[in-house]
Amino acid sequence: MNSTHDRQICVQGDTGLVLTTDPKPRLRWTAELHERFVDAVTQLGGPDKATPKTIMKVMGVKGLTLYHLKSHLQKFRLGKQPHKDLNDQAVRDASALEFQRDGAATSRIMGHHFNEHINIHHTEGLRTQMEVRRRLNEQLEAHYIYVLWKKVQKHLQMRIDAQGKYMETILDKACRTLAGENVNSQDTRNWSCSRTSSLGR
Repeated sequence: MNSTHDRQICVQGDTGLVLTTDPKPRLRWTAELHERFVDAVTQLGGPDKATPKTIMKVMGVKGLTLYHLKSHLQKFRLGKQPHKDLNDQAVRDASALEFQRDGAATSRIMGHHFNEHINIHHTEGLRTQMEVRRRLNEQLEAHYIYVLWKKVQKHLQMRIDAQGKYMETILDKACRTLAGENVNSQDTRNWSCSRTSSLGR
């Protein structure tokens, strides 16, 4: 028996069989030993046809017991052999890592597209807001001009009316003055009345 790294593990001969030094020695299934086991099971027609006795004969490893083979065959049939577990775990870890990478890449792409989408909507919103503001300013300006024009027109009309009344009063006074000087003259009155009525038209 040669001792390996650990005093609790012993290797028997050239077979690669590794046993612990416990009171009940347990077999450590190395990659090489498991490979020989798989070859034997394959030669015997698969895990369902192979038996621990036939596997022991085909493998020809000294120190291997039916108990070791029975236990390992059961695990192998259930798909729980240690090497498969390690490989499955490695595959799961690799898949998880790839999923994380894909997720991160997808998140970056989605984030980029989302930001572009937000920017487009933001730009369109600003453009629409500016257009609405421009139209509102135009309407307010037009309304302001209209209101101002109406005020100016009303003011001018008031000035025209006041001027007309003022002129009417002046003419009326002038007519009365002329009428007072020529009391006897009937023509002056007629002239004054006709003149006043023509200004009122």
